[in-house]
Amino acid sequence: MWNSKLFKTGIGILLVFLIIYIGSRITFVFQPFIVAFEALFFSFLISGLFYYLTFPFVDWLNKQKLPRSAAILIIYLLAVGLLVLLGITAGPILQNEFTNLAKSIPEKIKQAQQLLLALEDTAFSTRLINPETLNIDNITDSIAGGISRAFNQVAISVAALFDFITSIFMTIVIVPFLLYYMLKEKNKALIPGMVSRLAPPKYVTKINSILAEMNRLLSFYVQGLAIVCLCVGILSYIGFLIISLDYALILAIFIMVANIVPFLGPFIGAVPAVIVGLLGSPLMMLQVIAVIVIVQQVESLLISPQVMGRKLALSPLAIILVVLVAGRLGGIVGIILAIPIFTMFKIIASHIYEQIQLNRKASVE
Repeated sequence: MWNSKLFKTGIGILLVFLIIYIGSRITFVFQPFIVAFEALFFSFLISGLFYYLTFPFVDWLNKQKLPRSAAILIIYLLAVGLLVLLGITAGPILQNEFTNLAKSIPEKIKQAQQLLLALEDTAFSTRLINPETLNIDNITDSIAGGISRAFNQVAISVAALFDFITSIFMTIVIVPFLLYYMLKEKNKALIPGMVSRLAPPKYVTKINSILAEMNRLLSFYVQGLAIVCLCVGILSYIGFLIISLDYALILAIFIMVANIVPFLGPFIGAVPAVIVGLLGSPLMMLQVIAVIVIVQQVESLLISPQVMGRKLALSPLAIILVVLVAGRLGGIVGIILAIPIFTMFKIIASHIYEQIQLNRKASVE
């Protein structure tokens, strides 16, 4: 009994739960590590994203006999130049659209109120909703009260707002330095060296192959996602210009950013554009929906297969489940990181399963 596999497994599970219980009772010991992690997490995350986007260019320049530090400096200068160019070209358009949006907010609220009044009088709405509960004045008052409470909360939470601005500023300052050292130390094999020193010798090769595969898929995913989102944003902007939709650039940028979210992103990004189109006219709303559908079809049938391919090998059902669970556990950050993290765990699980199968074959022979 004492040497049985079931008994040892049970003892191991109990020890794990005991460690978790003790850890939950001495949280003050881990508090400094938690604070440090929260302070540096986004800096490392953003640096990692930029690393996967820029290291192919740095590697190419390095292969042209250019020192790696000089190649990184050139990439930085090109990035600054690109930002300046975008500011010169897109800045005035964005400024004009934001100004028009700020001026038209009262008018848009009136249009929304009129639309709700029109819906209130339809027979279909009275079947779905009790007319006594659908009071437009109450809805408008509740929306205005919610906005007022939100502004009051912001005014009260000055300390939280200051902390948020400080963290953004620190991220902007830290990211370039982290990115520089990530790019500079890429070929130094720091992680494989640590694996060679810490891991059992017979597993070093296996662990290094797992890490290499993770790095390759992460690079592939980040670069592919960036290209897909950029194409979706450009196509949406062109489509909105063709149908003369108001605030075309702002809405296209929102769609581009929302497309980062797996599976749910296109639906989230489409909501503001559809609302703006509906406030214009029902025909404009139908045109907006047509543009979004065409863009998403082009993205799913032409762009994603060419850029992303099927290398991640994830079914749509798996993506939906992973995104829902990640959103429940980690919010928007969890949703964005869901697919890369799930892919890494999938790689680890497949290699562990492969190793178990090899060990079983070896024991049988």
